[in-house]
Amino acid sequence: MLRDHLSTRTPALFRTYDASVRLIISRPPWARRPLSRSHRFLAAGLTPSDSEHSPHDPPPSFSSEPNIDITSLRNTLDAHREANRASIIRKVDQQGRTTTINNPQNRAVALADSVHYPDQQEPNLNTSSQSAQLFSSRAAQNSRRWSSSPGKIVKGRSRGLATVWRPNNGETLPIRFRLPWLVHLRDARPGTWIPAIDRLSAEIQAFYTYVSPSEEEQRVADSALQDIIRFIKSADGNLDVDIIGSRATGTADALSDLDVNVSNPLTPASMNKLRTPRAILGFLEGAFRGRHKKIKLSHRPFEVIVHLKNAKVPILICRHKSSGLPVQVQCTPRTYDSTEYTKAFLKEYPTLGSLYKVLKQMLVMRALTTGSSGGLTSYPLLNMIVAALKFSEGKFQSTDAGSHLLYFLDMYSEIDFSSQGISIRPPQFFPKEVTEESKLHFPDPKEGAETTETLEYEFEGQRRLIIRSKMHPHLMTLQDPANPSNDLGQSVYRIKDVQETFISLREKLKKAMREWDSSQGTSGGIENSSVVRSLLEPCLGGDYRIYEGDRSDLRKLDQGRRALKKVTI
Repeated sequence: MLRDHLSTRTPALFRTYDASVRLIISRPPWARRPLSRSHRFLAAGLTPSDSEHSPHDPPPSFSSEPNIDITSLRNTLDAHREANRASIIRKVDQQGRTTTINNPQNRAVALADSVHYPDQQEPNLNTSSQSAQLFSSRAAQNSRRWSSSPGKIVKGRSRGLATVWRPNNGETLPIRFRLPWLVHLRDARPGTWIPAIDRLSAEIQAFYTYVSPSEEEQRVADSALQDIIRFIKSADGNLDVDIIGSRATGTADALSDLDVNVSNPLTPASMNKLRTPRAILGFLEGAFRGRHKKIKLSHRPFEVIVHLKNAKVPILICRHKSSGLPVQVQCTPRTYDSTEYTKAFLKEYPTLGSLYKVLKQMLVMRALTTGSSGGLTSYPLLNMIVAALKFSEGKFQSTDAGSHLLYFLDMYSEIDFSSQGISIRPPQFFPKEVTEESKLHFPDPKEGAETTETLEYEFEGQRRLIIRSKMHPHLMTLQDPANPSNDLGQSVYRIKDVQETFISLREKLKKAMREWDSSQGTSGGIENSSVVRSLLEPCLGGDYRIYEGDRSDLRKLDQGRRALKKVTI
C-alpha cells in the first residue's frame, strides 16, 4: 500500500530561492531520491501512462531507501517533501558560473510569500490552473488540518537549509558564494579583534548592505513598475494604481516582488457603475492575456501566471517579461494603513530594516515563509520584530543590532504561544484565557482614564482575538497595529516549526559568539585568516550561486539598456 501511494501520487516539486519567488515543477514519480544540482531535471506534460512503472523496473527496496520509514507514513511523506524542495532554475558549473534555463512551459511562478493580505486571511485557492498546484496540494491541506485541529498537542521541528540553499556534499564554495555579505564589513582590519556582540552588529549591517538593491537593480525594478502602471492605465485610465509592499516601504531586496494595488476611485461617474475587486481583476486579466473583446493591447510587458479568483483578496500573479521579476496585482482598499505603519516603524527603530532582512532570509533559506502552507510571511514577521524592539526599549542602544537580534531570538524562543498574545500598542503580553486576575489587562473604557480612552479599540481588539484563539490556541496571537481586530498569527500554522528553528539558531549563534570571545587576540579579519569566521554563518551561510546569478541578470539588463541609449543618442 505504501509503495502504491508513493508511486501514484506525483508531488509538486517547488523551491523558494529568494524572498519572493516560488517555482513549481512536475516531478516524475520514479525519481524518489534527493536530487543533487548535477542531477536535477525538468519534466512537464506527463501523461497518465508516464506515472506507471515499467514491468522491467526493479522493485523498490525499502531497506535501502533513505526517504522511507516503514514504521511511519507521516515520517515518509515529510522526508519526501523535504527531498523534493528543489527546482532547476539555472545550471551551475564547477567555477560557479550560471546559465539561466528559460522554459516557461516547464515552470510557473506560484504565489510569493510577500503577498499583501491586509487581514492575513488564508486565501481560498480553489483553482484548476496547473500554476496553482502548490495551493491545492492535498499534502499541504492535510498538514494544515492536522496542525490546527483543536485539542492537538502540536510539536514543531527545527528546519535545516532547503535544497537550493544547501551546498552539495563535500563541495567547498568560495567565500563570495558562501558568505557573500562579509565583503561589506566595515573596518575588517588585519590584527583587529572586537567583541562578539560588536562583530554581530557589524555582520547584520553588512548583510543588509549586501541584499539591498544596487543602483542598477533598482533602475530595473523602477522601470518594471512603470511598465506595469502604464499598462494598467492603458487598459483602464480610470483606475488608481499604487505601489505597495516592500517596494513601497523600502524593505525590498534586489529580487523582491513588484506589488501594486488597483482601485476604482469614488467619483460621480464611477458611482453609477461600481465594480467589485474580483470584477476589476477579471477585467485586467482579460486585457493582459489579450482576450478582452474591446481592448486589444499590442505590447504586453508582463504575462499572467495565475489568477487567484477565489482568494479573500483576489490576486493576479504575473511575471515581468524583460526582467523576470514577479508581479502581484491586487485590488483592496486597505493597503494604506499597513504601509504607513511600516514606514513609521522603520523611522522609529534604526535597526528594524537590517533585522528584518536578516530574519527573513533565515526563514526563506529554510522554506518557512510560504504563506499558503502556514509559513511566516513578511508583514507578521516585521510586526514581531517591532514588538521585540518595543519590549527591549531602554535596555540597549538604539543602534545595537546584535543585542536586538539576540533579544528577538530569546523572546520568541521562550514565549508560550498557547497562553500569551502579543500587542504592539500598547506593548504588552496579554493572556489568552481571561480570568478575574487577568481582567486588569483590559480596563473598562467607561472609567474615563485618558490612556484607556486612547486605547479603547486596541483593548476591544484583544478581547476579540482571545475569543477567536480558542479554536487553535497553539497559534501565535499577534495584534495588528493597523487593525486591532486582526490577528496576524492566525494563518501561521507553522509557527511551532518557526519557533523550534529560532531555538536552534539561537543556540548555534550564541555558541559561535562564545567561541569568538574566547579567541580574543585572534584576527577575525578576512585578509588575515585562512578560515574566514562569521558569526552569522550558522544562520545565513549557504549556497548563494543561484541568488547571485539572478541578480547578475538584472545588472546585465540595466547595462545593456544604458549602452543602447548611448548608441541611439
